Amino acid sequence: MVFDLDPPEGYDFKKIVLLALDLKVHIESFGYTAFAKTTGGKGIHICCPIEARWDFHTVFETAQLIAKPYVDKNINTTTLHIKKEARKGRVLIDIFRIRSGQSIVSPYSIRGRNGAPVSMPLLWDEIARLKSPLEYNINTALEKVMADGDAWEGIDAYAVELHTHRTVKISKKLPMSKKHKTPEQLETYSKKRDFNKTPEPTARVIEGSGTSFVIHRHHATNLHYDLRLEQDGVLKSWAVPRGMPPHPGVKRLAVQTEDHPMKYLTFDGKIPKGQYGAGEMWIYALGKYQITKDKKDGFYFRLSSKEISGEYRIYKIKAKEWLLERVDTPQINYLHDTIEPMLSDIAQKPPTDDEYIYEVKWDGIRALVTLEDGQIKIKTRNQNDVTKQFPELLEADQAFRATCGLFDAEIVCLDNEGKPQFKKVINRLMSNGETTIQKLAKTNRVYCYIFDCLYLDGRSLINEPLLKRREWLKDAVKTDGSYRISEIADDGQSLFDAAREHSLEGIMAKVKNGKYLPGKRPDLWLKIKVRNTRECVIIGYNPGKGNRAKTFGGLHIAERDGEKLNYRGKVGTGFDDALLKEIFVELKELKPSKKLVSQKVMDEKTSIWVEPKLMVEISYAQLTSDKMFREPVFVRMRPDLA
Repeated sequence: MVFDLDPPEGYDFKKIVLLALDLKVHIESFGYTAFAKTTGGKGIHICCPIEARWDFHTVFETAQLIAKPYVDKNINTTTLHIKKEARKGRVLIDIFRIRSGQSIVSPYSIRGRNGAPVSMPLLWDEIARLKSPLEYNINTALEKVMADGDAWEGIDAYAVELHTHRTVKISKKLPMSKKHKTPEQLETYSKKRDFNKTPEPTARVIEGSGTSFVIHRHHATNLHYDLRLEQDGVLKSWAVPRGMPPHPGVKRLAVQTEDHPMKYLTFDGKIPKGQYGAGEMWIYALGKYQITKDKKDGFYFRLSSKEISGEYRIYKIKAKEWLLERVDTPQINYLHDTIEPMLSDIAQKPPTDDEYIYEVKWDGIRALVTLEDGQIKIKTRNQNDVTKQFPELLEADQAFRATCGLFDAEIVCLDNEGKPQFKKVINRLMSNGETTIQKLAKTNRVYCYIFDCLYLDGRSLINEPLLKRREWLKDAVKTDGSYRISEIADDGQSLFDAAREHSLEGIMAKVKNGKYLPGKRPDLWLKIKVRNTRECVIIGYNPGKGNRAKTFGGLHIAERDGEKLNYRGKVGTGFDDALLKEIFVELKELKPSKKLVSQKVMDEKTSIWVEPKLMVEISYAQLTSDKMFREPVFVRMRPDLA
């Protein structure tokens, strides 16, 4: 169901954006989810997914019932008059696209106009920031999708009935027929349960749309997933021990179990000990499904939900044993694609409002840990594969209650008091030779503190609130070995004071309901350090004098901002003699470069410029008005960020 905001020529686009945001609220008050895209022209399309059950005329009449009261309320700025001479400078809320024979530009279409603009699906906060409909075009649209994904992914999961045709589902006993199951045919389900003891729903057939599905994460005797598809008033059910297949080429065993009642679609709770299937049962995904192809031995089906969207095939191999596989390629393959970790902003002190939780900032190596069918792969923030450096972190069965996952973590070495020791973990990172690595794994053991979960057993978690992601994380990680969960606190100031007292690096403040934004540096995560430090790249140095004649006098440093380098000055203190020699050896191995910053710098005529590869950590008193570090001091090299 489409609402096309069509302004007159020369109309201020910012006003169209405000109108779209206002109309969205009105439309969603009727129980729809509104999606938006630019038209590639001067307007905006608002599209509401609906179930494919009605003809054009019925949908048009429903859209008219939504649009008319809005236009009546905003008669000076909007109109439903299709003729241009009757619009009188007002914006047409065009619902006439819905009529049979009409057309509308499809998402991602390139328009035949100057600059080749694209009809671009966007998130609503992106619509709110949009300054021009020409912002997305043949040169920019693809890059946007590759970086952020499809803003309309899973749109069909939000499909609902027309609000004019919604009915209340009722439970009833259906007569025997080939098309309907009767409550008696849920006898197997009933016989296995004592409904005086279990909170599970009783055996009732409910006449539904035939398109609902649910997947449960089920902690029974063995952890598994339950796939349930609505058919003929009940839920056909399969136990999937290793979870939903994450991408094509992976097959999962699915054991068919007894049919379940429709009310299991919303069952989320704990089955008591002693009852069949005892244990925690969580809703892992809930939405709509569609059989796309019937086969002799099974069928193809598409799942559409807020949690998971994809097409799968399931086919029988034995009496109750089936094989389940994914047949479409996921938009983002979290197990194989390059996923950039979310970055944090900087704050001078802990925030005081209650929308944050707090945790220790672990002084170690930032890592993304990938789990796939018993195999663990570890990459640093800069996508360097360091798996072989940490053999004590590779025992998947001892570490995880999951088959597949992607976890954000910090690898640390700890002293006897439990404090991180950065030098030791860097020593582990830089070690070579299998024998040496195996020896250090015993004498200088690392621990991996996991603080976030991006993906788990076939579905992305990045759009879940942080506290919900932590629930999945706690459920998926065993904490009695080398992996630990980074604990959280509610009192940021007390945790910061404790971090200072124990000479820790600092703390993190994170918005409880914040999403995980890969590769972005939003204000959802704040880094509050006990001392001011920044990570910089060396871009040059000046030759040393006196007792430093054989090394260097100071290092020119800059901070990266994407491809840009922001000069932060020169650091000449914080080195001992051994460190000066060590760093100088690394500097001499770098290729010469031209000067990479525009500012005039100290000792410019004598400075030697090098390729920006070596990363360092610098402490400083404060930033000057021209963004230079005041009283900079070298802290340490950061080979983990190189």
